[in-house]
Amino acid sequence: MRQFLLRQSLFLPLAAILVPILLALGVPHHSSLTQHVSELQLLDHPIADLMRVAPLVCGTSILLFGVGAWLTDPSRFTFTALTAAAGAANFISAGIFASGSPLHGLYGIAFFIPLVPACFAAESGLGRRVLRVSLFVAVMSMAYLLLNVYGADPVRGLTQRFALVVILGWYSYASYQLLRASGRAGGAAARDGSGAGASPQLVPPTQDSAAW
Repeated sequence: MRQFLLRQSLFLPLAAILVPILLALGVPHHSSLTQHVSELQLLDHPIADLMRVAPLVCGTSILLFGVGAWLTDPSRFTFTALTAAAGAANFISAGIFASGSPLHGLYGIAFFIPLVPACFAAESGLGRRVLRVSLFVAVMSMAYLLLNVYGADPVRGLTQRFALVVILGWYSYASYQLLRASGRAGGAAARDGSGAGASPQLVPPTQDSAAW
């Protein structure tokens, strides 16, 4: 179950949003340069329904990622799981409530999104590279959200699409790192003869894994 929860987030969050982003390039009366991707929901076009489904898939996948991370090591990933649930709520609400509604994004719950990679950086212990990639995504996410609040971006559609690819792509990266680390842990437990029936614990980062 834990591996399934992590494996689905290797692909689903990013793929779900990439589909409408790419299809939107051919949609009349919509500018991918200056309009948010969620504004597709307001069009009289088949892509409007797709843009209601895509955030639901993203949010559900992120929620399952948080559960999978917590199941990997419940004593380690509590805050990653909790902030992932809040970030998931942002995407799910963006699918349920159309763009323009105050419930589209649940009144700013999107500000939990940068906390997911930040908490993962603090809790994972998977080495300096994972730490720095996660912190970069956290800082970039917060910078984007602030820019969005100030409304000072003349190419806000392009900026949002870039931010979404980075934010949702991070879940693919984090899931891969968790699966890789738990695979090493499972292999070590099997060699020691102590892994039968136990959930593998993450292996602490070695000197090599902590370097760039």
